[in-house]
Amino acid sequence: MARPSRLLKFVGISLILCIQVSFYSLLQAQDTSYARRIICALASPEMYGRGMQHRGDSIAAEFLRRELASYGVKPLAKNYFQYFRFPQTRTQPPIVQAGYRSQNVCAYLPGRSDTMVVFTAHYEHLGMHGDTIFFGAHDNASGTAAVLDLARVLSRGEHHYTYVFLFFGGEEAGLIGSGYFADIPLVKLDKIKLLINLDLFCGGNEGLMVVNAEDGRTKPFVDLLEEINGEHRFAAKIARRPNAANSDHYFFTPHCPAVFIYTLGGRYGGYHNPQDTCEACGLENYNGFLALMRALLERMEGKGR
Repeated sequence: MARPSRLLKFVGISLILCIQVSFYSLLQAQDTSYARRIICALASPEMYGRGMQHRGDSIAAEFLRRELASYGVKPLAKNYFQYFRFPQTRTQPPIVQAGYRSQNVCAYLPGRSDTMVVFTAHYEHLGMHGDTIFFGAHDNASGTAAVLDLARVLSRGEHHYTYVFLFFGGEEAGLIGSGYFADIPLVKLDKIKLLINLDLFCGGNEGLMVVNAEDGRTKPFVDLLEEINGEHRFAAKIARRPNAANSDHYFFTPHCPAVFIYTLGGRYGGYHNPQDTCEACGLENYNGFLALMRALLERMEGKGR
């Protein structure tokens, strides 16, 4: 009788482990499914490339507002929108006409502390040139989806830090939306413990690049990110670059620790061309990258108490 009992016990444990693994796999698949849904919605023809043509940027902003409200993430501005108008831009042909009104989408989850961790992404793209739509899946529906996903996950629990989620317009025309927010902030910038900007987030077979990684205020966070990745291998590598005015983190760097993270290698449709579509956006590494972000927050939360 002993042998069958041990065998049944072994089979039972094996079944439990299989169920756990399967459940974990389903969770992972669901996460990727959510990101894919958001990317495909933002990069759909109905968004007109998220530019000024047919007010595609405003259609996208309303989509983000509804998503955030559905998770119970609170508005940081009235109806989530911080409006701004475009100055004369130097892009040829002009992406946006001077005086055009757009908006940043701003939300937060209150924590026990008023110290903030901020995630940002630019949601707009190049719009249309004639009848050609620039869909902008990699740039930057992907980063927008990742920040939305983090808001969705973080909305399920209580936290030490206050989490802020900023989706900027006007990045393609010269960081207009993020520059406006930095000039007329809706939060105290000196209360930001860390700002992470996600831009160009498809692919990533070769790992992640962190811009502004060697600044004295950001280096400890990047070191911690690298330490976590060494333990779990969420990304193939964590590479580092000095600061550059190449995405929306830039205007925050005088005020708080701010980094810009983008993917290296892998599958995406291109850069600033009509082939940057939802279907071409590879998400093979997405779950690992989001797990890395969540692990970083968990370590920071533990140290913040």
